[in-house]
Amino acid sequence: MFELTPELARSLDEAAALILRSKHVVALAGAGLSVESGIPPFRGPGGLWTKYGEPTNLSYREFIRDPGEWWEARFRNEDRPGDPTYELKVAVDQARPNPGHHALVEMEAMGLLKCVVTQNVDNLHREAGSRSLLEIHGNRTWLRCVGCGDRQPREGYHFDSLPPLCAQCGGVIKMDTVMFGEPIPEDVLLASREQAESSDCMLLVGTSGTVNPAARLPLVAKELGASLIEINPDETTLTPWCDITLRGPSGELLPLLVKRLKNGGAAKPAGRA
Repeated sequence: MFELTPELARSLDEAAALILRSKHVVALAGAGLSVESGIPPFRGPGGLWTKYGEPTNLSYREFIRDPGEWWEARFRNEDRPGDPTYELKVAVDQARPNPGHHALVEMEAMGLLKCVVTQNVDNLHREAGSRSLLEIHGNRTWLRCVGCGDRQPREGYHFDSLPPLCAQCGGVIKMDTVMFGEPIPEDVLLASREQAESSDCMLLVGTSGTVNPAARLPLVAKELGASLIEINPDETTLTPWCDITLRGPSGELLPLLVKRLKNGGAAKPAGRA
């Protein structure tokens, strides 16, 4: 059960004041934010890889070797109950944005949050209404050409041939989600790094700080003088670098942070929530 202690309330006040003083706030969102929408994490207790074992690092190589067979396997519905891909698909299909997603959208609408860099592929930021968004690991509802990088929604796409080919360059089309062994698309990686370098304050929301290159972005920002605010129930590898740590679920803490931002940086005296 989440408890707003006096110490946590003070930290929320400090975080709000810091954000209001900042000129370029960026959020880095990780799996912990999606967990609060019912999507299982990959690592740790209840994690998909904890249950099923970590997948091979060769998945992208397998796709490139025979993309037609890869797509045919997807359409044969080979994923079944007891398979991590199936379990993740079911959870994501049922998931909806939680108050943490909506709080980030509010911060953007207030002009305080310039960009969200997300490690999540579940499309929940888009559903919630985020507009300035960089999906560093892709989006499960989109397709991408491995040749020219052209992206388009999967919904409504007609798979006339397998593998599907890009109308722009003739390259092979794959799911936009970044596979194991696949490089992060260069345009997204460059834009994410530019946001980190431009930021003077970065929110670390539900990220464990263990998956590169995303985990490197807060350190880039810190080295250039930015302040780091961590919002996470647990300590992470990035905690020692953070100026303010807010211990608790982002779905609870981010809405409280937004309330303080609307009040000019502090909670109303009548109630510390």
